[in-house]
Amino acid sequence: MIRTVKIERVINECKGVKTLFFNLKKENKDYIAPKPGQFVMVWVPGVDEVPMSISGYDDNGNCAITVKDVGECTNALQNLNIGDYIGVRGPLGNHFQIPTNKSKKCLLIGGGIGMAPLKWLSSELIRMNYNFIVIEGAKINKELIFIDNFQLYNQAFSEFHFCTDDGSYGVKGIASDVFEDLIKNYTKEELSNLIVYSCGPEIMLYRLFQICEKHSIEFYASLERIMRCGCGLCGLCTLDPLGLLVCKDGPIFGLETLKKIKDFGKYQRDFTGKKIDLE
Repeated sequence: MIRTVKIERVINECKGVKTLFFNLKKENKDYIAPKPGQFVMVWVPGVDEVPMSISGYDDNGNCAITVKDVGECTNALQNLNIGDYIGVRGPLGNHFQIPTNKSKKCLLIGGGIGMAPLKWLSSELIRMNYNFIVIEGAKINKELIFIDNFQLYNQAFSEFHFCTDDGSYGVKGIASDVFEDLIKNYTKEELSNLIVYSCGPEIMLYRLFQICEKHSIEFYASLERIMRCGCGLCGLCTLDPLGLLVCKDGPIFGLETLKKIKDFGKYQRDFTGKKIDLE
């Protein structure tokens, strides 16, 4: 069911990226609270409907999506103002499983707009007094998002590493290299105590997957695919050879499942359903 919600706040995160805030609870008797890692289908009247990760949420029903201007619908979302209305379906998909054992060390590794669901996960970990590490990567410093938010976190529980391809902020390099360097002196026991949550470009996710597989580290990746329906009808987000659907079976998949997905790190489908190489 599509709910009509009003834009209540807009934040400019960086060039081409904005966060839009609205309330899912107001006037919605059948309201379902989302969980970190889930997404919503967002409809801009007269334009299109697209899947968007939830980047923030509170108990009062205030919800946030972080939008990068990459197409017609996301451009329309970028041009919305406070008081404008959009349609929202969801929450949809599965969610990140937070460990019950607080001795586990959580690593949140993201690239670009892939930091959106990880930001919400990080705020939940802070709320629950979990220790965690964030590694965020981007091409250039102007594409890093949420730095101001992260600086407000309790440093007793959180640790942050930033990297850029050109070295304009943080370490020069990519997120997977920073991760590999971070764990290079970990003992076998320390490695077995890690949980990696990731979202971002799939080439990056695949490299993280390889590192975690090598060291027997628990690993979860939030995958992105073209979606028309968000409910398993269009088939554009099918993952071969298992036939899993990102919209219904994901978007989050664990290491053991990813091992069996031949498309992972290699192919996605275009709007016609044809497989194309990942860039």
